[in-house]
Amino acid sequence: MQHGFRRRRLMAAIGFSFALGGTSLAPAHADTWPTKPVTIVVAFAPGGMTDIVGRMLAAELSQTFKQSFVVENRPGAAGQLATEYVARKPNDGYTLLLSATGHVIGPAVQKTVRYRPVLDFEPIALIAKAPNMLVVNPSVPAHTVPEFVTWAKAQGSVPYGSAGVGGSTHLAGELFRHMTGAPLVHVPYKGASPSTSDAVAGQIPVVFQDSMSVSAFIAAGKLRPIAVTSLERSKLFPDVPTIAEAGYKNFDAYTWLGLYAPTGTPAAIVTRLNTEVNRIMSSPDMVAKLKKQNAEAAGNLNPAEFRKYVETEVAKWQNMVKITGVQIEQ
Repeated sequence: MQHGFRRRRLMAAIGFSFALGGTSLAPAHADTWPTKPVTIVVAFAPGGMTDIVGRMLAAELSQTFKQSFVVENRPGAAGQLATEYVARKPNDGYTLLLSATGHVIGPAVQKTVRYRPVLDFEPIALIAKAPNMLVVNPSVPAHTVPEFVTWAKAQGSVPYGSAGVGGSTHLAGELFRHMTGAPLVHVPYKGASPSTSDAVAGQIPVVFQDSMSVSAFIAAGKLRPIAVTSLERSKLFPDVPTIAEAGYKNFDAYTWLGLYAPTGTPAAIVTRLNTEVNRIMSSPDMVAKLKKQNAEAAGNLNPAEFRKYVETEVAKWQNMVKITGVQIEQ
């Protein structure tokens, strides 16, 4: 008995020593991080809002930390493939996720999603926002929401594109279909760029897309804006009305971007990243770059505030999924 007691006490002491060692090493690791390149996994194809902002941010972070921040595109399933990939990576601060609103929508629309938007990630920073827009190929003879609904009903069935299944642009289209009765049929793409390109080419007549991805084509006259999907008019497109203005009360579906790390990433690393990302995204130079791309800086939330924001968005989109009845089977 005495021998067993001494052995248990020894093992407890060893465990305590390791615990102290882990505690003392964590800050040192955070202080020296990063000592090698950091990968920012972008959940969508090149050319869309998430990719463009991700590359601008990566360039600034590389200068700030004197270490390479490299963008890796992993498109598919409205960001779910990339999200599941990052959730399984080591929580050492060397793999980050940059995703859009689909991050919080996925689990609500698809039962097979293998990640939890809050529990499986450390929210780092809210990066940028942009209203989604209902835009059409110029061949569509509609300039307002009522005209578009009338035209769509006359067609019997109208395909519309989005950035992917289960994303905010998909849900915006489904909410529009539900509230207006327009016979829209979803055509999913692996990102904003390919869906927008097909709308420009006339392969699909309609696309719900973030303003950043379609702004250049609107300016060139290759796409026509019908409405923005946010509650209020966009400062970037003040002449484009909201869908709510057409009588569809409380219609609200916009795109936002967030930066995350796998759960358990040292708090010191998360805090350092939050501080620098907020500084970068709120700098006059970056604000000007975002405005040129028709996106907006999203404020300076700390990690705890961003976590609360994510939780609120999860609840909001779960409610929207219930309203529209969208479910994805794979």
